[in-house]
Amino acid sequence: MAKKVGAILLDTRSIQKYVFSCNKLKTNVGASYLVDGIFNDLMQNIILPKYNLKMPDISWKKSDGIQIVKDDTIEAEIVYIGGGNMLILINKFPEEDDNLKLCCDIVSSWSLEILKKAPGLKTGAAIGMMDVSEDAFKDSLDDMYVQLKQNQNTVLPQVDLPYTGLTLECDISGKTADTFDWVDKKWIAKEVKAKTDAYKYASEKVRYEYEDILNNEYDFASELEKIGCKEGESYISVIHIDGNNMGVKFSKCKDSQERKKLSLTVVKIVQNAFRELIQSIIDEYDSKAYDEALDKRDLIDDKGKKLLPIRPIIIGGDDITFVCPARVGIEYAKRFIEAVNKQDFLNDEQYKRMSKEIKEEKEENEKNESMKISKTMSCCGGVAIVPLKYPFFRAYQLAEHLCGSAKTKSRQDDSSLIDFAILYGEMTPSLEQLCRYQYVAPEGYLHYGPYYIKKNSDEDIADKSSIKDLLSLKDKLKTKVASNKIKELRDVLTRDLHAQIRFLENCESVRDIIKEESNTKDIEAKAFWQKKDKEVKTRYVDAIEIIDFTLPNKED
Repeated sequence: MAKKVGAILLDTRSIQKYVFSCNKLKTNVGASYLVDGIFNDLMQNIILPKYNLKMPDISWKKSDGIQIVKDDTIEAEIVYIGGGNMLILINKFPEEDDNLKLCCDIVSSWSLEILKKAPGLKTGAAIGMMDVSEDAFKDSLDDMYVQLKQNQNTVLPQVDLPYTGLTLECDISGKTADTFDWVDKKWIAKEVKAKTDAYKYASEKVRYEYEDILNNEYDFASELEKIGCKEGESYISVIHIDGNNMGVKFSKCKDSQERKKLSLTVVKIVQNAFRELIQSIIDEYDSKAYDEALDKRDLIDDKGKKLLPIRPIIIGGDDITFVCPARVGIEYAKRFIEAVNKQDFLNDEQYKRMSKEIKEEKEENEKNESMKISKTMSCCGGVAIVPLKYPFFRAYQLAEHLCGSAKTKSRQDDSSLIDFAILYGEMTPSLEQLCRYQYVAPEGYLHYGPYYIKKNSDEDIADKSSIKDLLSLKDKLKTKVASNKIKELRDVLTRDLHAQIRFLENCESVRDIIKEESNTKDIEAKAFWQKKDKEVKTRYVDAIEIIDFTLPNKED
């Protein structure tokens, strides 16, 4: 039997632009904290209680279904929070119009509080009647998402005071400087003040989450300059990691209960993986490799705590962003993705059912690229290695685009991959421009990525496009080839085949590596190049470039 109730579907927009709008780590972390709290803290704990609505006694995380269906006395219920969305059901009045009006009032109150507590943050909402009966819930929710998307395209919220040109400009955000900062004794934008103030609570929260492994001995840095970059090597890695085919997997959920459980599973997997990454950093903190690669003098705060060479910025859902010194970026991204891949995301029944549905859709529509899914929460990562003073939002965008490049490759079989790029100097190219100007050579393409972390199939990685193979090649070049010859090899690979032939004639150590890598006795310059993704590419430039941006080999 159909049962229609009022529904509110909320989301956040342009989160990355809000979080990474400036180069101050405190404002980035504080902004992430504000975004994280607008559902759990603001809507759940402040706005809804104001309306004195009867809600289920049990938390939405622990309920075994939609309680509003089972109990007519329930007037409001949070169905789930996850993936940047929140779904609330309202059933206070017998008339639909009255329930819809109450939904509008709730969203209005929530939006007003966001303007006060998180100025500059853009949000969205869809309001309507939902059929919450078991057979109709999925289709009804899909309709709400369609409405939400339409609202995103038509409603453009004004969340900032307009800049008239006659007022002072904030030197951090470029917006109107309408609030005085008593700490730094200057005028700044309300948005920057809110983010900076939130940093204190964000730091307390992350310390609390990992206090059992930090043990009051370790902490996270509050400034990019304090994360351990080696003197003279002022480069950082901005890492963005995103789950593969998450929209597809959630769209295959049969009901709200399954969707909610998957949302909670995502949070648990990500938290466990990041915990494992932090523990691995602590375990090797005093190792020889860290002494050589990082400036340990920076990794001490004014209270004597050891600062970890990593700073989480966004750790929520399947969207993860953190920053660390350039030398450890690829390694940390690799470790995190490996930790995620250890944990099951789908159970056997879900995996079989969703795989079957995706296969049937593929047969009906050849344009569907989602060929396979994995039981684990596969994910891809992008590592942008940039100068310390490089605009943070641009660095994040590059990391996001690199992650997108890896995800394009992952759609074939839901594998986990990573891609990276290194920016030298202060240029600000897009990924497309970077590839065109930095990686094109007469004999082929100088960047071989993306690289597999874990392949979701039984096929071998015959073209050596795994990160393990790349790191192995890097170690061989570093230990067996003289530094001047490595630089020369980097140069000749940008030239024609004749230059590469001449180089090989005079460099026995590189010839030996080619023999080992190609498993052949006949050495030709063509062995530098391989066919991959319908293009001719070389792994050697990538291996050379990461020599200065990876940890020393433990055996060195």
